[in-house]
Amino acid sequence: MEYDEAVAIVSEMFRIGQWASNEFGERHAILDNDIEIRVFQGARDVMVLQGMFGEPIPNASVANANEIKLRYLLQANFIRLIHHSDVLSIDKKTGRLATTRHIRILEASLDFVMDTIESFVQNVDFWDATLKRKQSFSSLSPLLNLFRKK
Repeated sequence: MEYDEAVAIVSEMFRIGQWASNEFGERHAILDNDIEIRVFQGARDVMVLQGMFGEPIPNASVANANEIKLRYLLQANFIRLIHHSDVLSIDKKTGRLATTRHIRILEASLDFVMDTIESFVQNVDFWDATLKRKQSFSSLSPLLNLFRKK
């Protein structure tokens, strides 16, 4: 499968009619509920999907004790990308939470790509819904507890 074919599948699954793009060839779109989807080519046979959600994390660059721990966990999570599908991180430009998945598309079947993108969509929906919950953050994971509004 070619990169443009895979992007067309992403467009259809997220119902994106028109992508914006930048000088690096990265395509992005904002969905109705403020989720930003980015798609770009990581290598010749790799499509990278990224979904950003939630409000920017205040003072994400400030070196306090919680942020140092959070950065360590997110960096460790990013390193695991080579062995695991999705990586939860903080986008450097926006300060928003992001989940990223790399998909090898060159020899992938249409069914594999569609299943992988569907799984990615479910993951983005999960994180977005988790952050928007009205219930107490104390019932969430310790990592998410760091993101609660003060």
